[in-house]
Order: sequence, then structure tokens, then C-alpha cells
Amino acid sequence: MGVSLVLACLSAGISLYGAGRYFYGILKGDTRPRTASWIAWLTANAVFTAIAFLDHAYLAAVINGLAAAANAAVLGVSASKRQGIRPQGMIDWSCLIAATVCLAIPLLFPENKLLGALLAMVANATATWPTVLHAWFRPREETWQLFAANAVAGGLSFVGIALETGMSLATLAGPLMTIMGSGSLVFITVGRGVISRAKEEIMEVEELLEPSPTQVNETE
Repeated sequence: MGVSLVLACLSAGISLYGAGRYFYGILKGDTRPRTASWIAWLTANAVFTAIAFLDHAYLAAVINGLAAAANAAVLGVSASKRQGIRPQGMIDWSCLIAATVCLAIPLLFPENKLLGALLAMVANATATWPTVLHAWFRPREETWQLFAANAVAGGLSFVGIALETGMSLATLAGPLMTIMGSGSLVFITVGRGVISRAKEEIMEVEELLEPSPTQVNETE
């Protein structure tokens, strides 16, 4: 078994763990996926898969295909539990527009694989932004374990694909965007979660230290 295949298997296992944590969060009602983001991620990963397949980079095609399948599963589970956040506002609609363009251009110009990869990267980045905002304002509604697992898995996938097919943007774009997007989401989700909990603890301490009305009257 080659090194690239070993790295791919490790990547798949880590991603599976992250996905399991995310599904558990959805089923508990703690996690609310942003539907527009996941649709754009699904589209981008589907395009990454097709480009890798056309480029005969079959390991990259399998890895990106598994990512697309995980995206579709998140959408399905969140829809069945009615936990998904429906598209609202220009940011979410920008995700859907980017996903549409990302899918349409490669279908019209399948021979231009680099253009398809670049558009998929744009769609992926656009999809990450609403989730970044959601993680910033409501960090407890996101599952950081998924993003951490994806970041590590993306790194392993990047190395495995690079060893298998060389340094080609068309085949490495998917793992590269996973590393950048998931890494930033881990930092924001964990960091904001710690800050939010610290603020709540400070408020609780202030409430305990604040004198009650009866104590105020007694001092008067």
C-alpha cells in the first residue's frame, strides 16, 4: 500500500469522525447548518471531483467525492430534522449564485479544468463566509470538531494527492480550500466559544456580587 493511499485512508477516517460529531450535533438540536453554505460546498466538491476525474487523478476524485457525499448527507439530515438555516439576505444568495456559476461554467467549458477549479475555489470561499459569520455570532450552534477534523484530513489529502499526481492546482484545489476554510472556522468557533463562556461567567459573578434590594434597604 503506497504512502498516498495510506494518507487518503487516514484522511477519510478523520473526516468520518468529524462528520459523525456534526450529525450528532444536528440530531441533538445543538447544531444548525447554514443551508446555503452547504449547498455551495456540495457544488464545489462535486466540481473538484469531476475535474480530478477528467485529469485522471483518481485518488483526488475519490477524496473530493467523499467530501461531496458528506456535504449531501449534512443537507439531508438537517432537512429531515428541520435544523437547517434557510437562505436569507445577500450573503446566502451570493453563495447560491456562486454555486450556480461554479456548476454551469465547467459544464459549458469542460476542457478548461483550471477555470473550473478556480470557480469552485471561489464558490467554496463564498460558502465559508456565511458560516464564519454564524460561527462568530453563535459559536455554540457550530460543531468545531467537524472543522478540526476536516482541516487535518485536508492536510493529509493534500500531501497524499501531491505525492500521487504532483503539484497541480486543478487536483489540489479541494484539499487546499478545506485546510484554509476549516482551519479558520476552528479558530473562530473555539475562540468565540471561549469568549462567550467567559462573558457569561463574569455576568454570573457580577450578579452574585450585586447587593439584593433587601440588603440595600438594610444599609439605608
